[in-house]
Amino acid sequence: MLAAPAFAQQDAPPPPPQGDTQGPPPDGPHGGRGMMNPERRVAMMTRELNLSPEQQTAIKGVFSDERAKMEAQREQSQQMSQQDRRAAMMAAHEDEKAKIEAILTPDQKTKYEAMEARMRERMQERRDGGNEPPPPPAAPQQ
Repeated sequence: MLAAPAFAQQDAPPPPPQGDTQGPPPDGPHGGRGMMNPERRVAMMTRELNLSPEQQTAIKGVFSDERAKMEAQREQSQQMSQQDRRAAMMAAHEDEKAKIEAILTPDQKTKYEAMEARMRERMQERRDGGNEPPPPPAAPQQ
């Protein structure tokens, strides 16, 4: 009977390494490091903005290119200050946004900007820890 627990212990995965947490990002459901993969991002935008097949292809290309640039920039930015890294990432995001908006129709751009605003709000709420009280209920209409 004592052999079974010892045997089970041998099959357990090794503990995570201590100290060095650098390495490739995990391939989780969102693509790792907080970014959704290009396919999921295009699918979400297609639902929200009713993208044509041509727009889907073009936008997926933008997302793939920008993701590769962000990963390369992340590797190169080890010696940069946090402020400089943030500025570089923000510039890359603005570049991506401009490329996407060039692909969208005027109506889609309006919806895209609203979608971006909602995402910024959600990110801000997560950063704030959701500690703000909910807004007061609206006054009843008479």
